[in-house]
Amino acid sequence: MAQKNIKDNDKKKLDLKVKEEIKAKIAENAEQKQERKPNNDAIQLKPQEAYKFFQEEQKRLEQLNADLQQTEEVLFELDKTIFALTELEYAKDKEVLINFGNGIFSKAKLDDNTKFIVNTGSKAMLTKTSKDMIAILEKRKQRGIANAKKVNELLVQTQSNINSLYKYLSQLQQTQNAEKKA
Repeated sequence: MAQKNIKDNDKKKLDLKVKEEIKAKIAENAEQKQERKPNNDAIQLKPQEAYKFFQEEQKRLEQLNADLQQTEEVLFELDKTIFALTELEYAKDKEVLINFGNGIFSKAKLDDNTKFIVNTGSKAMLTKTSKDMIAILEKRKQRGIANAKKVNELLVQTQSNINSLYKYLSQLQQTQNAEKKA
């Protein structure tokens, strides 16, 4: 019973860091979304304000694209890790390559392919089974997918703002050009 509570606490500690990162990112995106002026207000802006807002929205669009790309990379890494853990179930007493990074590998033979040591981020290491790790990674993946959806929604809204502002600024330019000719 005590061991189960320890495992539950360890799992909570392991997930806590990821939860905090995702919550921070979502909160940051939500705050930025609230700070932005909605589509309809852009049309009521003075030309200089509209142009400034247009530039801000373009920068925001670039940042959101970078955030989405980073989230997709994390999801890709999660998929690779889940796949590797799944494949290791069949690798007992077989030779595998251990990646040390920077293209450095070592051959090793697995004695136990069901338990893994996991860094919790607080200088503590936990032993987890492959099934536990896959479950944890799948939860992270689902949160990542949810985050990607929210970022994508912000991308769509930002692009819509940019389109409205572009249309408004184009109309202003045409009006100014017509006034100069007259």
